[in-house]
Amino acid sequence: MPRMAWIPGQRPLDFPEAAVQDVIRLFQQETGEVYAEASVRHLPIPVWDANLLLVDLEEALPYTVQGVLWATPFKDDIVRVAAFVLFSEHQGKALGSEAWDRFVDEAWAKGFRHVQLEVKAENVDAQRFYMRRGLTVQRELEGYYKSGLGYMMRGPLSPPQD
Repeated sequence: MPRMAWIPGQRPLDFPEAAVQDVIRLFQQETGEVYAEASVRHLPIPVWDANLLLVDLEEALPYTVQGVLWATPFKDDIVRVAAFVLFSEHQGKALGSEAWDRFVDEAWAKGFRHVQLEVKAENVDAQRFYMRRGLTVQRELEGYYKSGLGYMMRGPLSPPQD
């Protein structure tokens, strides 16, 4: 029985080859976006506790990447979610909410009070997830995604729950 958990992730540049391939497969399967290995490895994702990887702790090392939440400081008090995706078989099980809460705790501790991200216009479930957390669509993004229209969403980060 899988024991799924979010663990802190290192920079994609430091990922083993298998983990990079997991991420490429994750993005392609769940978003339709295709990335080259060099594109994944050179994403400007810093090392901090707001960057998370979803893994099965019952699996032998190295873990297979089942999901990612990658965030990076953006400007002023805004943190940008660069990627948040998990395989569909893990969706709807509160794992996304768990990752978001951990991300918010870390971002808040580092002084960030707002979050910004991009989401595909067709990904209504993700938009609802973000809207429940106070984000709103700020503008349309033509040509941002190869496969269609996107939205830039932004909103306040809620203070962490004790």
